[in-house]
Amino acid sequence: MKKFLLFIFLVFTISDFNIQAQPYIYFPSQKADTVNGIIYPYQILKRYNLKNQTIDVFPPQQFADEYIGNINEPIQSYMFISFKDFGYILYNLNDTSDYFNIYLDGLIEEFLYLQSNNELYIFLDDYSRLVVFDLINKLIKSTLNIGKDAGRNVLSEPYRNSFFSSDDAKIYFYSVDEDNRNKCWVYSLNTHGIINKIELTVLGNSESDSHKMTFGRKGKGIITSGPFYSNPQKDFYYNLYDFDNNISYPTIFNYGFSEAYFNGNGEFILILQTTKDSVDNYFHTGLVKIYNSSTGQLVKTITLPPRGVIYTFDNCPNDIYYVLNLDTQPEIYNLTKLELHQLSPAVALTSPFGSRQEFSFNVTAYGGLFTDSSVAYFNGQAKPTSKINDTTVSFTLSNTDIASTGNYPIWISNYGSYSDTLNFSVTYSLQNSLSPTFQCVRRNPDKSYTAYFGYNNNNSYDVFIPTGVNNRFSPSPEFRGQANVFISGIHQNVFTVNFNGDNLTWYLAGQSITVNKNSSSCP
Repeated sequence: MKKFLLFIFLVFTISDFNIQAQPYIYFPSQKADTVNGIIYPYQILKRYNLKNQTIDVFPPQQFADEYIGNINEPIQSYMFISFKDFGYILYNLNDTSDYFNIYLDGLIEEFLYLQSNNELYIFLDDYSRLVVFDLINKLIKSTLNIGKDAGRNVLSEPYRNSFFSSDDAKIYFYSVDEDNRNKCWVYSLNTHGIINKIELTVLGNSESDSHKMTFGRKGKGIITSGPFYSNPQKDFYYNLYDFDNNISYPTIFNYGFSEAYFNGNGEFILILQTTKDSVDNYFHTGLVKIYNSSTGQLVKTITLPPRGVIYTFDNCPNDIYYVLNLDTQPEIYNLTKLELHQLSPAVALTSPFGSRQEFSFNVTAYGGLFTDSSVAYFNGQAKPTSKINDTTVSFTLSNTDIASTGNYPIWISNYGSYSDTLNFSVTYSLQNSLSPTFQCVRRNPDKSYTAYFGYNNNNSYDVFIPTGVNNRFSPSPEFRGQANVFISGIHQNVFTVNFNGDNLTWYLAGQSITVNKNSSSCP
């Protein structure tokens, strides 16, 4: 077995501090020094802060080399820094004083970190070896020879060929057997050995030339079934598979070379078209298609500049970033940012609330990429939220939320990520009129009467008016089943009221209409 050398490199007395409040994109930056007229190029590491769109040099020790690189794990707790002829430094991203040199007789492909075990799981040399590293004692616990090679989504950071089960008891990873069979291997963290190998041909499209598992998280992985490069028919099939529960999601077809990812808990699958240029460079074309994984239906298409790289983070699982030109003029696109376009109602008319002082009402939010985990926030407070579909959620407000006038911010959250913000306005008066209308009165066989009411909302927004001074009937009872959400526009026959034929008046937003048994009869 090849030797693994480990020693402490440097210890700096730098105060501990938490630098992981938001995910960062770490990248090598090109620099140069000139000595005696000779230019000496070198590289350092920098990081892009996705929260405030700033770039700084990181780590503070400012390591440099002719070629320098970084390998991150999905939750960004640890990072390997690589050098041209020097090996690796393992860096604790939560503590800038905690780092040390590790020499590996091999190349790191990707690695995982499990906080509960304080261990790293490092895949080496085309996924042919798995090294378990103990962070407490800074030593190797075990080395396991596995498959001979594996493929992956190469246009992404970090590589996601391996992933934990949802209970963190297993690691699923893709590797090619010695018999050239493409399989999902299952490694047990309890027994420290391989406990299963699952044929990918069974999980993917059986008619395809090849099968890979190229992206995964929390027990779910994407099975990519496609042609050999020499095959002129470029049919690709993508299946999200829940390995923990043996559940297969609908197959999604894409024509042409592509890579697939998913966000959150697998609610949406993203397929990014890829191609090669004249010198055989492989790159994203910029065409992105987003599918609902449960239905297989296309929900969104995005066109971006070509040659971007995908970045994913388990501490922000909702967001998948498409990134270009980090070291020059960064272009950062959040492909799965929650969308919030409209609220209904968007305005509430406040007033003394008559005999119905306690109430609740629903607000419908329209946007995109909503999931069962989406939560609406009103003025910073989470509200009971229900998903209606990918583009619609409903949440509940109460009388206390609209007791005071003002503009209150509303946004939607999903796995800790946020949509843009819209304002919900509470006001004493509306910009334009909202008037009650009457369509007709019908005489019933029992000699009672039924009146048909509507309204004209001349505002460009939908309005909520609770039962009370601004929305009541006379004589009592004030509440007779009338509307309290008023959609913009003209609306007839919205609700009916049974009454005895005497004068009945509906007071609405400072206007009123009175009907009785002698009013216009229904046809």
